[in-house]
Amino acid sequence: MIVISPNLTLSVSGDYGPNSPVIGWESVISAVVAESETTDYPASNLLNESTALRWQAGSGATQYVTFTVPGTELIDYLAIARHNFGTIQATVSVETQEPGGGEPWVEVISGFIPADDSPIIGRFTPQHAVGVRLKIQPAGQIPRAAVAYAGRLLIMQRRIYVGHTPINYGRSARITNARAESGDFLGRIVLSEALDTSVEFQNLTPAWYRETLEPFIEASKEAPFFFAWRPSTYPTEVGFVWMTNEPRPSNQRPNGMMQISFQMGGVKH
Repeated sequence: MIVISPNLTLSVSGDYGPNSPVIGWESVISAVVAESETTDYPASNLLNESTALRWQAGSGATQYVTFTVPGTELIDYLAIARHNFGTIQATVSVETQEPGGGEPWVEVISGFIPADDSPIIGRFTPQHAVGVRLKIQPAGQIPRAAVAYAGRLLIMQRRIYVGHTPINYGRSARITNARAESGDFLGRIVLSEALDTSVEFQNLTPAWYRETLEPFIEASKEAPFFFAWRPSTYPTEVGFVWMTNEPRPSNQRPNGMMQISFQMGGVKH
């Protein structure tokens, strides 16, 4: 799900707006410290892109997970993947600390309880913060999470209207069927489950593609990313995904407008 700070004003005019797709790919986190952790699941795992590695708290008390960021670059989001905050009905909020040494922590995303364990993007007003802090109030149960990104969101130049399957509905499964010699159906066994989807962007201006989108395309060869296709209307439809194709732009019109297609895969939460 994507949660937007009430202090963030999003224009509803022009190409950009509350429903412009957003991509969280650039993370500037340099260090992380948690209120508590277990030996096998330290907080440092949050800086690894693998969803198989995770941080796990050492108790069910309120947890603060503090991320260090440079302070020299604007940041406007904190994203978390492969967590259990929805399952344990934890109240989650986000705080930031501005440069200056000893400055107070300011809440930028008010406390909310995630509807499920799908990826979370907390989006707030761009700022030069030196710290981003995740506050988790788990009501006695043990919270955990696998991946954390913080940085500046990529806001797509064009919105998506039709022809897109939201990532949480793009289910694919490997299934085996059991059948008796008589032909009777005995049942099905799900061997594995995953998510996948695709999206096309058209009429991208040549300068915007080259300056803004191309750095992400280059990075996506290796790095996974957070993706929300229509944040305001469908805030729960967020994925932590990776490219399954090699996106290549092509000229769409004589004026240089460009188009590109993404094919993406993701893990089920």
